[in-house]
Amino acid sequence: MSAIVRTVTPFLNKELLLQALKNIGCKYTLEGNEILLTDRKDYYGIQKFSFSNDRYVFLHDSSAEYNSPYMNASRNYPWGNINNQEYKSVSEFLQAVGEEYEKLYQKKLEELERQRLEEEQKRLEQEKLAFIENLTNKITQKAKEEGYTIKKEKVKGKVKLVLTKNTY
Repeated sequence: MSAIVRTVTPFLNKELLLQALKNIGCKYTLEGNEILLTDRKDYYGIQKFSFSNDRYVFLHDSSAEYNSPYMNASRNYPWGNINNQEYKSVSEFLQAVGEEYEKLYQKKLEELERQRLEEEQKRLEQEKLAFIENLTNKITQKAKEEGYTIKKEKVKGKVKLVLTKNTY
C-alpha cells in the first residue's frame, strides 16, 4: 500500500532550487508555492516541491523507491516517467538536486562575499577621500587666517596646495 510522503529537504531558496532542477535536466512548472516536476510522475500524479515552514518539502508516493515491492525486474517505476527516461528513485533524485543546489549555493556565497569586499573597498575609499577633504579644508582655513593665498591643484591623483604669503 502506498501513501503520499512529505520529505523535508534542505532547499530554502526558490531561485537556487529552480536553477538546480534546470541544471540536472528536470522540467517543471510553477503553481503558487509549488514546483510541479513534469518529468516525475508516480501513482498519485506529478511529484512536486511545496514551500512549507520556510523550506521546500518534496511530495511523492511512498513506493517511489527502487527497493519498493512494486518495482519490477527492469527497475522501471510502475507508473513510468513522462519522458520514459531511466527513472531515479526519490533518494537518487534528491541527492542529484542537492548536489547541484549546493554548488549553486556556494557560487552565490562567493558572489555575495565578492560584493561585500567591493562595498568595503568603496567605503574605505570614501573614508579616505573624506579625510583628505577634511584635512585640506583645515589647512586651507588656517592658511587663510594667517594671510596666505591658496591654490588647489590635482597632480597625478593627489591634492597639491600651493600657499603664497600675502604681503601688504
